[in-house]
Amino acid sequence: MNIRPALWLLLSNLRHPDVAAVAPTLAWMAADAGAAFELYLECRRDGSLFAETGSTVLGGHHHHQFNYLCAAFDVRIVRLGPTSVFDSSIGAFGLPVIAEADDAARLYARLLRLPGTVKPEHIVLLPSAEVRVGRDRLALAPCLFPEILYRRALGFRAAQAKHAARLAAAHDVSSAHAVFLDARETRAANASFPELRVVDRVGPKDDWDTLTLRTARRWKHEARGLVFGDPPAVLSQLAAHCRHQRVAVFSPAVFPTGGKVAVSDYVEARSAISAEAAALAVELGNRVISGRQTCDGDIFEWSRQGVCIQIIDPNRPAFPIVETVRHAWAEPPAAAPDHEPSDAQLVRWADEGRVLTSLVFHSGEVAHNEAMLALVDFAVSQGLKLGLGVHAARYEICPQMWELLGVPVERGGALGLVEPLLHSGGLGVLAECNCPPEILREHCERALARIRDIAGPRGAPRGYYAFMDSNLDRLDSVRGDLFASITSAGLDYVVSSALPGRNRVLWRSADRRRLALNQSPRVVHVASPFVRATTPEDLDTAGGAAGAGWMLAALDAPVISFAPYIWDKGSRFMALVAKLREGSRINVTPRTIARYARLLDKRGLLPAPVTHDNQPAVFA
Repeated sequence: MNIRPALWLLLSNLRHPDVAAVAPTLAWMAADAGAAFELYLECRRDGSLFAETGSTVLGGHHHHQFNYLCAAFDVRIVRLGPTSVFDSSIGAFGLPVIAEADDAARLYARLLRLPGTVKPEHIVLLPSAEVRVGRDRLALAPCLFPEILYRRALGFRAAQAKHAARLAAAHDVSSAHAVFLDARETRAANASFPELRVVDRVGPKDDWDTLTLRTARRWKHEARGLVFGDPPAVLSQLAAHCRHQRVAVFSPAVFPTGGKVAVSDYVEARSAISAEAAALAVELGNRVISGRQTCDGDIFEWSRQGVCIQIIDPNRPAFPIVETVRHAWAEPPAAAPDHEPSDAQLVRWADEGRVLTSLVFHSGEVAHNEAMLALVDFAVSQGLKLGLGVHAARYEICPQMWELLGVPVERGGALGLVEPLLHSGGLGVLAECNCPPEILREHCERALARIRDIAGPRGAPRGYYAFMDSNLDRLDSVRGDLFASITSAGLDYVVSSALPGRNRVLWRSADRRRLALNQSPRVVHVASPFVRATTPEDLDTAGGAAGAGWMLAALDAPVISFAPYIWDKGSRFMALVAKLREGSRINVTPRTIARYARLLDKRGLLPAPVTHDNQPAVFA
């Protein structure tokens, strides 16, 4: 008999003032009751990239994810304030509502009456609104969840101190703590709690840096990971941060100016605490940060310490706890073909001077799941062969729909059309050019092991797509040491950012089985993906000799296939796809191009590789 684990699902509104205090409270209460905990916050949504409110309900497949949640867990609803999106489903599925109220105090009172509920020992009072620091107002509350979670306290806004005191008296709660309250709130809290302990105050020189770092360091002995992000990103994923025992830090980007800009301000801008955040992640023993970067400069800085970021948006994914459900793909038939053209076919194409074409879509973070699924659907409808960048988390967060990559086309899947390529280390986004090669290899090995646990050996990536493996100012650094580290993790080829343009094998192993390829368009952007095609005309910038070869271009997945951009710029993308397939060009997967490149290299039809095994970084 399959007994589903219990899950408390908190439903509320993104603007409800009590959410930042209630979520970490319910996280430890649910754990004590033997249940998991998840959170969903309703709000108006636009579905754009890095949206404050994340994906749209339909475009983000929220109902599908809710239904999957109900299939995997014994879901019990906790409602804070009025809700709408899943209310009819709750009734239709017969899900119990174990507590509901409009504010924290009444919600806790009802939860504490549940059988087996453990009595809390502490009250924690958070700021009632944004924290005033000089002329700034900081929405600090989402980053303060460790103060509640690790104390196993009932969390309240300071404005609710009287209600908190009544609840504390009714349940014999022994102590109360105040964190970053202003003087007025502290005086009011003292009236309700004469023994109030002031944990920390806001000083005249404080800012995002000092306040969040102090909180994180206060609780680092309890933490197993780090979240870095703006308040909306942290708030909507509070359940996941509590489950993974994280601490949170944030500071806005600092932009270089004038002559200090070498490439672009966005690439070089970074948070004032980016280096400290990476060091804290390493100290916590987890080199995968969760959250959102301020600019690409954060990623380059974090990578120096071998630290990557798994980028999330609010409700992207809608229910991250799905990652705890092991959903292995079905075993393919023993004799199932891999849908790759034969070696003999590649030889015929080379003899005929054919040009093979493919696209690789930049994405690894789980925040892009809906965009990647739209591309899978597009590939199936158009019969288009392409590659998608993946991280291990995509297989864990979206196991059911992502399995279509292993289902034959004649059965409704995308096998043979869509090829996954491990992206940027496979655990989170990092800049390979700054990452120590041995740590990069460890990232790839860990990611591939997690993927194989779900998809099996045949469903795991064979290729790799780099975030940035060259020097950003000139793109002429060819890093054989990086390519060797990546492929030694069990991968056959790398799609590089170095030396875009004429077809090249940038690097090859001594046995010629593993290699690194360049991209075709010579179009460079000031934000990731740095080498990419956007318009049909970009495909014509490749140059090169006539005859056998390839055209391999990277595109930015979310700005192509998030719903708002499909409606706005979909015709431009369709024109690019048509250009890719015009004339005698043959559309294939990136893996086929890697095999074709190996053949053309062996025939001496390509420039000599820039580097090979055991060579250090090379500048062409």
